[in-house]
Amino acid sequence: MRSGIRSIGARLAAFALALMLAAGSAVAADDYPSKPIRVVVPFQAGGRVDLAMRIIAKYLTAQWGQPIVIDNRPGAGGNIGMELVAKAPPDGYTLVSAANPMSANVTLYRNLPFDTLKAFAPITLYYIDSNALVVRPTLGVHSVSDLISRAKQKPDELTYASSGNGTSLHLSAELFKKEAGVSIRHVPYKGVPPIIADLLANRIDMAFLGVSIATPYIESGRLKGLAVSSTHRLDVLRELPTLQEAGLKDFEASSWAGLLAPAGTPADVIRKVHDGVVAALRDPQTRADLEKFGFDLVGNTPEEFADVIREEIVKWGNIIRETGAKVD
Repeated sequence: MRSGIRSIGARLAAFALALMLAAGSAVAADDYPSKPIRVVVPFQAGGRVDLAMRIIAKYLTAQWGQPIVIDNRPGAGGNIGMELVAKAPPDGYTLVSAANPMSANVTLYRNLPFDTLKAFAPITLYYIDSNALVVRPTLGVHSVSDLISRAKQKPDELTYASSGNGTSLHLSAELFKKEAGVSIRHVPYKGVPPIIADLLANRIDMAFLGVSIATPYIESGRLKGLAVSSTHRLDVLRELPTLQEAGLKDFEASSWAGLLAPAGTPADVIRKVHDGVVAALRDPQTRADLEKFGFDLVGNTPEEFADVIREEIVKWGNIIRETGAKVD
């Protein structure tokens, strides 16, 4: 009997503790944020993930009265910044603005320092973007067919830049090589700004760049745009064909970015961040600031974003195995 009483007492104590923790979590969510929030962008400043996150952060800072601090931590295809957040306290004050590499790296890297599906709590996918295939104007090619002909005539002589292994820019180019049947040398960079600098200086031949980044350079004639990676023509670059229209019938490669927290972050904190980002995407000024760069805005649920990540792991895993893409 006494053991039964002790058992009942233990259950009551556990129940009381659960109520206290739930109450504490609710209070924490009500107070959140009560201090600055750090958002790790695992890429260099100046790229599209960084650009979009800074626009959203401006809105959230104004709404919440707490600064959103962008912390750029590039390297290892985004893995350095992702690991930092995977090991951060799950309190909502350290988040990560992740992109395609988090899914591709599951296959591309043999020993990741975190479990991609278990280390993070998805919050929302906030944009989908396409890539533009660009070349330096002095290369003297004017179409996708011209580029393929040049690459076939001189295997491994042409070079393409990417913002790192596993990025959308890297895998888009590898998919292009596979579909076109050409061999082009990969030159990985640590971010987009140095890629553009070397394209403009004629030190690299071609690259896939996010449409949001590439558009002003194409419109000014400083870079030659050949095609876009989407399945349909884009309003911002209406004159450019899709790669499917250019003859690569199975080509489709888009990029995305979304916000995640460390696993274990309270659900009500996740919900508050989610609702804040979705409100930013619906705000007329913030929406206009993002859409002028060609972003297709999303703002889905945490569950829907988790599904996207799982689907992307399968998709890019297949592409990496089929193309033989590797870490350079």
